[in-house]
Amino acid sequence: MEYDLIAESYRRRPWEIVSKVLSGETTWFADLGSGPGQHSRHLATLNEALRGVLIDVSAEMIHRALKETPENLSHRLYPVLADMRELPMRSDSVDSLLLIASLHHVVPRADRLRTLRECRRVLRGGGLLLVVVWARWQKPLVLEVLKDSLSYVLRRKESFWDITRCSRVACRTYHLYSVKELVKELETAGFRVVEKGVYVPGEVRKPLNKNYYCLAIKT
Repeated sequence: MEYDLIAESYRRRPWEIVSKVLSGETTWFADLGSGPGQHSRHLATLNEALRGVLIDVSAEMIHRALKETPENLSHRLYPVLADMRELPMRSDSVDSLLLIASLHHVVPRADRLRTLRECRRVLRGGGLLLVVVWARWQKPLVLEVLKDSLSYVLRRKESFWDITRCSRVACRTYHLYSVKELVKELETAGFRVVEKGVYVPGEVRKPLNKNYYCLAIKT
């Protein structure tokens, strides 16, 4: 699996935006597509009462999350090997959910909607979901889409905005979002969007670090 191949080299600081899912009622959260767990560890340090489930489809990512979780947090963070399209969790069991730079790897659209409906199932009523995805309108990405436009014309891919990017280690698939499309998918899955915008993590501006985010509530 491509995510196993990049697990050891994967480096990313926690994004401050993840704190948006916290409220006075948040006790349990789940981090879907958690990778090595940097966002979950960050949340756990903000509130010592929090408990979190880290879900990832990559065994190597889960292994790294276990290895990098300090002993003082290990009793509150629980990495689980699973597919976020079919969550191994009870309905109405968590207060908040994170989908940070993970939903845009789910192709086709039917699987993204399946993932979002699973999110709605496991969230309690009034629970918050934070989704962060790659922004569509970034010049290097748009150029890649245009180069691969023949695949869309020949129906080799479902969406014009699906791309595959390869490094020296692995290739990964992305769906590039507009804010409007992200809102529509969340509403189709039964959420109400309460906040949306652009998020650029960190102080250093890189060519590819513009993201769209939505904070949604289960009604």
